[in-house]
Amino acid sequence: MATSKNAKIKSKIPHIDSKTLSQIIAKLQEMREESLNIVNAHMQSDLKPREESSDVGDDLDQASNERDREFNLIMHQRHLRRLQQIEDAFERIDDSTYGLCEGTDEPINPKRLLIMPLARYSLEYQEQQEKTLGRSLDGGYGAPEEAFSQEE
Repeated sequence: MATSKNAKIKSKIPHIDSKTLSQIIAKLQEMREESLNIVNAHMQSDLKPREESSDVGDDLDQASNERDREFNLIMHQRHLRRLQQIEDAFERIDDSTYGLCEGTDEPINPKRLLIMPLARYSLEYQEQQEKTLGRSLDGGYGAPEEAFSQEE
């Protein structure tokens, strides 16, 4: 059944061949499973009764425990967002808009989609947007000498 579904999807996404699309779907399913496991593990740990923090350890232990809880919450939220992005990708596959750049409506290179199945923009469009926003490709903002220069 999966093969016929992929063949049906293939006919709706002409710039991605059926083998590549099958690999992308498998990767999306793997990513979904990984994120679900992490979210479920976090939910299970939340269900366990916690010891009263005022009775356990010193201030440093309490601060460390609080930091760990905050980190786990951030990771939980990140994986919930990732799950939503994965579901959005499956919806785009179903409505045949998967693999089209949301900025230009041009096809995204299937090799990019294999590496980053959640990609919504072509590499060219994303680079253009980063330049427009003043971000360099290495994640910095503008030229360093401009960022720190002061007028006298």
